[in-house]
Amino acid sequence: MRRLLAPVLAALALLAPVAAFAHPHIVVQQVVRMVAKDGKYSHVEIEWRFDPFSSEVEIPLIDEDKDGKVSARETKLLAGEMMPELGKEGYLSWINTGGKDFRPPKAPQFSVRIDDPASFVPPEWDRNAGDNAGMPMPANKRADAPGLPRKQGARNLVYIMRFALPQPSKLVSIATYDPEDFIRIEVAKGSVPAGCTLGKHPTHKSEFVRGYPFFADVVTCQLP
Repeated sequence: MRRLLAPVLAALALLAPVAAFAHPHIVVQQVVRMVAKDGKYSHVEIEWRFDPFSSEVEIPLIDEDKDGKVSARETKLLAGEMMPELGKEGYLSWINTGGKDFRPPKAPQFSVRIDDPASFVPPEWDRNAGDNAGMPMPANKRADAPGLPRKQGARNLVYIMRFALPQPSKLVSIATYDPEDFIRIEVAKGSVPAGCTLGKHPTHKSEFVRGYPFFADVVTCQLP
């Protein structure tokens, strides 16, 4: 994961205060969507909204023509760089259709956009939890903080990945997390599809600080 996001980490080292380097380094809001056909789920789609500071580190590397949008060419270049590396990490996701959890079996359909203004700004985190104990939320995770790289207001880089299920199923769940807690991925509670539930996975967890596990969010959907 560090290799995958090496340019981001290098930029953070230059722009962020030392206090910001408690894990996580990047905060992502995830939105889950299920795609059904003929009474069964055929695909599961996840959307990653990167926190505003991380987005401003990444966007200039992606938006080569500086028009504030991601063109088809820019999307293709990003997919060529990021998808093979994310694939090595199983796209940080585990899917279940009623048996054992499995990694997405194939590369997803991939698209990317920029939300301007931002659709996601991280809330203050729990200062008593994990390696954030006693710490205020680092300034580089607050969109209203002085020193935000982009003065015109916060925005998000957004990845959308749609995974085909190996077989259509009436039941599907997905849990997405980074075991190193380099990236903290949490599902947007208000985005859970109708007929689905949001919970915590019993075993998939990040535990950067021993004794302070962060269990992965899991979205489970069931068709009648």
